[in-house]
Amino acid sequence: MPSSRRPTSPRRKKRSSKPRIVLLSIVTFIVLVMIGLVIFVGIAAIGTPKWDPSLLHDQKQTSFLYDKDNVQYASLHGVENRQAVISSNIPDLVKKTFVAVEDKRFYQHFGVDPIRIIGSALNDIRSGSAKEGASTITIQLARNAFIDNPTAKTFTRKIQEAILAIQLEHEYTKDEILTFYLNKIFLGESSFGIQAAARTYFGEDIKNLKPDQVALLAGLPQAPSQYNPYIHPDAAKNRRTIVLGVMRDAGIITTQEYNTYKDTPFDYVNTMKKTLGGAQKTTLSNASYKYPYFTDYVIEELESTYNLTPDQIYSGGLRIYTTVNPKVQDAAEAAFADSANFPKGIDSTKVQGAITVVEPSTGSIQAMVGGRDYTTRGLNRAWQSPRPPGSTIKPLVVYGPAIEKGGYFPGTVLDDMPVSYNQGNGKAWTPTDFDTIDKGWKGLITMRYALEDSVNVYAVKLLDLIGVDYGWKFGKDKLGLPLEDSARNLTLALGTPNISTLQMAAAYGVYANNGVSVTSHAIVKVEDAKGNTVTPKITKNRVMKETTAYIINDMLRSVVTDGTAYSAQIGNWAIAGKTGTTSLDPNIYGNRTGNPDAWFAGYTPNYAGVVWMGYDSDPDRQHYLRSVYGGSYPAQIWKKVMTAALQDLPVQSKFTIPPGIISGSYDTKSGLLPSSLTPSTFISTEIAAQGDFPTRVSDVWIQKQVDADHPNKLANPNSANTLTKTFLNLPNRNPSWIWPQREAPYKPPTETASDPVTTPPASDPVTGLDPTIPPPTSGLPEIDPTLPSPTLGRINYTAKTYTAVIPMTVPKENMGDSTIFYLQRTGQTTIESFPIAASNSASTSISISLGENGKPPIPGDYIFWAAFKNRNGSGIGPLSGSVKLTLTD
Repeated sequence: MPSSRRPTSPRRKKRSSKPRIVLLSIVTFIVLVMIGLVIFVGIAAIGTPKWDPSLLHDQKQTSFLYDKDNVQYASLHGVENRQAVISSNIPDLVKKTFVAVEDKRFYQHFGVDPIRIIGSALNDIRSGSAKEGASTITIQLARNAFIDNPTAKTFTRKIQEAILAIQLEHEYTKDEILTFYLNKIFLGESSFGIQAAARTYFGEDIKNLKPDQVALLAGLPQAPSQYNPYIHPDAAKNRRTIVLGVMRDAGIITTQEYNTYKDTPFDYVNTMKKTLGGAQKTTLSNASYKYPYFTDYVIEELESTYNLTPDQIYSGGLRIYTTVNPKVQDAAEAAFADSANFPKGIDSTKVQGAITVVEPSTGSIQAMVGGRDYTTRGLNRAWQSPRPPGSTIKPLVVYGPAIEKGGYFPGTVLDDMPVSYNQGNGKAWTPTDFDTIDKGWKGLITMRYALEDSVNVYAVKLLDLIGVDYGWKFGKDKLGLPLEDSARNLTLALGTPNISTLQMAAAYGVYANNGVSVTSHAIVKVEDAKGNTVTPKITKNRVMKETTAYIINDMLRSVVTDGTAYSAQIGNWAIAGKTGTTSLDPNIYGNRTGNPDAWFAGYTPNYAGVVWMGYDSDPDRQHYLRSVYGGSYPAQIWKKVMTAALQDLPVQSKFTIPPGIISGSYDTKSGLLPSSLTPSTFISTEIAAQGDFPTRVSDVWIQKQVDADHPNKLANPNSANTLTKTFLNLPNRNPSWIWPQREAPYKPPTETASDPVTTPPASDPVTGLDPTIPPPTSGLPEIDPTLPSPTLGRINYTAKTYTAVIPMTVPKENMGDSTIFYLQRTGQTTIESFPIAASNSASTSISISLGENGKPPIPGDYIFWAAFKNRNGSGIGPLSGSVKLTLTD
């Protein structure tokens, strides 16, 4: 039977369309993303803080502070000092400027500005960062009023802020929102609200503000601490200029007004800094809290690092766990309260000071005192008053970098003799040694000696050798010093930049911590009223070799045991330290002696502390330190504080020696290996990093034949008696320079002894008179030819007391006349004088000590003359013949 089904032809197999699959996948992905986004937004919206209009006004809770052992030591209470103003009292200039700067589409959007969001996103994509902000004024108000942790940057929080901003726009008019914002915004220096800020920065009511003043305030919300004119006047001025430009472009001010106001000085700010040391705070705590200078710094850290407003700090119910060490802080405050630790001022103005102590291993600030008389949130000199640190900067930008760079070690020798540099301004700069223990040029000295004695010329020469850029970058990048480009020159070696005690303590702490830098901080963590915790970001970085840190530790240990910081010793503790002073500008003070600043920086393996001392300012050129040095009062304060800090700790008598440190003998006059000619007195032992100890043999010594009867003259071919003596060969040293006392015996003679065949002996064997030595002709009083000359005899010398006894015969008619003796020491061109009272005898003996500062005289020739002094006038008689005393080793 035939089938009823119609025959079918073969069907073509369908092919899947790849474009359709891709399109379907994209659509599916977008739908899923949108569903996920809706869910996420919904969850975020559920967590949005409850709408509470009362939060737009103050609700205050006490905040508490805790020390390093979690013991509460202070509480902060907010006070009603907001100085709110109603809308009608806020000038249009203020309103228009803040809108132009913070939210130019404020009057067009509904609380959230989609156009601004898209523009910020595109800019972030172009720059590859997330720096652009899209917060409207309404969002900023919502954040500060309703969000518990306004500094948290999360997508959830952004959604919640947007929801609250829309709610604000629904409940209030634009003018009401702007007024709330201007009364609540934080503008630095503990002032929040436009009226409080106007008082803080200008001492004015808001209605009296000029365009430049409004511009400054409108520029502050972006970064209140960074643009604070009390602390960063240059940054504040630059920011103000930008805002004035916005005001000009928006038609709020004219171009002429822009040009008039862009360079206006901060007169009120400068006056407040001079009279009160800083701003008069408008938002204060109603409690007199403990450790005020330290606590003020904690508040500053909360504002600048944690971005908290004074509202949150004083009234947010925070628990602030700090690093303060009560034992150290109490000792620091006691030291600053004791007037005996400070020099007496010239009038009622006190010599001020500051101290900061850090724990290098953790970066925690243990103690801080910023002055002798605390005023609430006033000037904290420990971090707000940077000053030139003088020689305390040398280990940070000269010696440390040299050791780190390689090729140098504590025995590296440079010549401490006059030098001049062209600083690029067409004028020569000649560094001098003005604050060393021993005055005068030192000659060939080692790095260790230069550091111990704080020799300026050595430090400048070494910085020149390693390169100014290298030393500058080492101090700035590795040790965190705030070095500006203007400090990138050789004067950096003498401590000309302005640095605070906090920054110096942190920098020295890197050496104490064996070359590891740790972020300095005063806060361990912050808990809000709901238990949310924020901790600081502490970084640890090795910034130099361990061997570098150890060698600096070892050399600075010598500064304390044998150098300018001798007074800072504490028992058997390993103390490393450096003193520093700054000098008066001769262009201002002329030839006066004194110091604007005195510093002491010292550390143990446990703590690093830095003390500064000086006047805040010197308006009359009289307020500077007199006979105050880093090793005196500053070291005294440091020692008292550190003695308390180290109490009950196990004594550490040395710094830990890392691998890679070697030692060996070297020549202290060349910094090389001793040669066969190196005198034993100039051979010493020194340490170095492996690879940096010298391998060349010293080449600064030579031997010459001298006349035995005249050891300061080269031997004549006919000399009957000759000696072989060792001398320093320094052909590059200026022949006109007088050699330092310790090197003078090793200065090669330039004269040759007279031929003994044709020349009679110089000195009479009986009288000791040497007719070949001419008498001095300059620097003497007027000669009175009516007086006779004294007659001198052979000198007797007592080596034990360094005393020369010179016989003298006096004519009968001159027995009542006083005598003046003259002495020329070996290697010197200057003539010393010694007035001697009348002997009333025909013969007498005069005793003159040749020792200096308790040290024996150096070998060589000592020449004496004498003359009678006219009893009726100021003249003297003719000089006697010369007598010579020759001292040998």
